[in-house]
Amino acid sequence: MVALLAPGAPARVLAGEVEVVASDAPGLAALWSGTGPLSDPVASCDAAVVFSRSADLIAALGTLPRVIEWDPQPPPGRAHAASWYAGALEALGVPAIAQAPMLSPTPEEREAADEVARALPQGFLALHPGSGSPSKNWPADRFAALAEALAPRQRVLIVEGPADRDAASRVRALLPGAVIARDLPLRVLGALLSGAGLYVGNDSGVGHLAAAYGARCLVLFGPTDPDVWKPLGPRVRVLRAPGGHLDALDVSAVSTSQARARPGG
Repeated sequence: MVALLAPGAPARVLAGEVEVVASDAPGLAALWSGTGPLSDPVASCDAAVVFSRSADLIAALGTLPRVIEWDPQPPPGRAHAASWYAGALEALGVPAIAQAPMLSPTPEEREAADEVARALPQGFLALHPGSGSPSKNWPADRFAALAEALAPRQRVLIVEGPADRDAASRVRALLPGAVIARDLPLRVLGALLSGAGLYVGNDSGVGHLAAAYGARCLVLFGPTDPDVWKPLGPRVRVLRAPGGHLDALDVSAVSTSQARARPGG
């Protein structure tokens, strides 16, 4: 069995691909304190690959037959982060894969996504104006202006998660007819974004989700390096702001970058 031990909500994106063990489950508290015996399913593992610098976590897993410690931060000069993380698995004899695998929704997830998509035009424009850091956010007024340029007089989708409230609310105020995807289960959100004519968002986990579901994506980068952190997928483009400052990226540059990938095109 291959198990992924990670925070429950984001890890469930891979449910059905691997066994998901929620690291924030109460029964696994000993992992984070470095005290007490391990409990199943962790205790029955033959090996663990630890993408963490937590000394307590590494010590707690020390009773397993094999533990590989791997820095969660790719070193400078490394290619894409995915290749860095894959190196840990190669140490276990798992061969590298040629391309990132795609995710597919279940019929139930597709049905839930379609409930939201019914309020949108075919080949709709999806916007994700937030991220985990304000420094990675393109200004809200430019997201709204982009929507007017790419999808005039059409309803667009705005993705809003727990970390996106402020950024999303500013775009909502400028696009009052938009459909809001707020706090959807991630696999349902992935299914919804796979039907977009174009997804435009900042450097965030939602961009990786959209790419993994095969969406046509334009992901905007500022201070972070797209060569390391860009989403992997068959229809992904990235655009980095001049000097790494998103305030310096204007609407025309973003619109031109995806001129051949407009919604419905």
